[in-house]
Amino acid sequence: MNKVDFILNQKESNGLRITLIFRIVMLIITTIVHVFSRHSDLELVRVAIISGFFLLLSIFFLYLIRKGNHLRLVGYLGLSVDAFIMCFLPYNWYLSVGFYENVPATYLLKTSLPNITFIFIGLNALALRPLYPLIIAAIFNVIWLFFFYLVFNDPRTVFTESFIDNFFTPSILPGYYITFMLTVTGLGSILAYLTRSYRNSIHEAVNLEVQNNQLERYFSPNVLSQIIGIESIFQAKKSKIVVLFSDIRGFTALSEALNAEEVVSFLREYHSMMVEIIYQHGGTIDKFIGDGIMVTFGTPKESKDDCERAMLCAISMHSALKNFNTKRKAQNLAEIKQGIGIHYGEAVSGNIGSENRLEYTVIGDTVNLASRIESQCKDLEKDILFTESFAKEIASSHSIISVGKVEIRGKKNSIELFTLTQI
Repeated sequence: MNKVDFILNQKESNGLRITLIFRIVMLIITTIVHVFSRHSDLELVRVAIISGFFLLLSIFFLYLIRKGNHLRLVGYLGLSVDAFIMCFLPYNWYLSVGFYENVPATYLLKTSLPNITFIFIGLNALALRPLYPLIIAAIFNVIWLFFFYLVFNDPRTVFTESFIDNFFTPSILPGYYITFMLTVTGLGSILAYLTRSYRNSIHEAVNLEVQNNQLERYFSPNVLSQIIGIESIFQAKKSKIVVLFSDIRGFTALSEALNAEEVVSFLREYHSMMVEIIYQHGGTIDKFIGDGIMVTFGTPKESKDDCERAMLCAISMHSALKNFNTKRKAQNLAEIKQGIGIHYGEAVSGNIGSENRLEYTVIGDTVNLASRIESQCKDLEKDILFTESFAKEIASSHSIISVGKVEIRGKKNSIELFTLTQI
């Protein structure tokens, strides 16, 4: 079950629970009302028996909802209960006053069934199923048409055009009672539409929340606040960005000395520490590659200080690792070494992948070069290395030194690398 379905399921569950509670209250009130306004004791007995049975059944439905089972079945069974009550009450009232043999069929049209139907339509809309209020409206119309059939076939029926006669005598004004069908149908349709709109709103809201949660995996909170709602920000584009690769040296040997749970726990602690620093400096996490982290600056929006923030981020990562190692030494644990490679150049960024799975990432030679520079950290015994294009951007604010030219796989010419004089 995806998140949208889960939330809709919770909303429907809450709605059904409220519907059942109101139905229980209504059954109790109906019984109490009949105590004071019954036509006969048998009418009260019948109402009490039916109300008691459905009250117990509603309590059982509440139990099923609490267990999270059979929500749709509970919904349709609840509709069946309402349909039965809508049929039973007019029959019980008619039976109590003498039934067809003694009372004209027009009596049925003058009962409070429409008012009860309005309540049932409203209650069933709470379950967030657009079909439910429409079903109640359809049931009412069937019952009402049956009443009209009885009325038109009853020789005692008297038609009138007077509202006074309609209200205070057995005669009826047909047009007045036809409006109940239109009103009930209209109310059912409106609530069905509103329910459907609400479900669609939940879908959109949850999908937006899911998208935002996915964005939080990549972007720091301050960057995220700038880009939320700007769909074009993720369209493919070519721009100059900073790519930073970080990797733990000798992680394979380290992980071999740990069991699976210890490896996962260590990486979670290490990555949490690094991610916090990356986000503090406005970096975008492109991906985790085992123990490695690929970070970009300048995505999805470029800034003039992308290189400076990347440099400060690398320094902070290095400093945090020193503190981390101090704690590990106190626990007699092995020291962790880290390599950071940085390059500044052109790359293509955007949502890349299939319709079923898209991922915001960057691709291009800049990415490959940054990764291979990071791998040189071990050979050159440096914690941070970066290219000349990056060095030019941060030279005015940091003391840097060349470590010489090195051969990089995939490059025809050797690449001059730089590092900080002090870190």
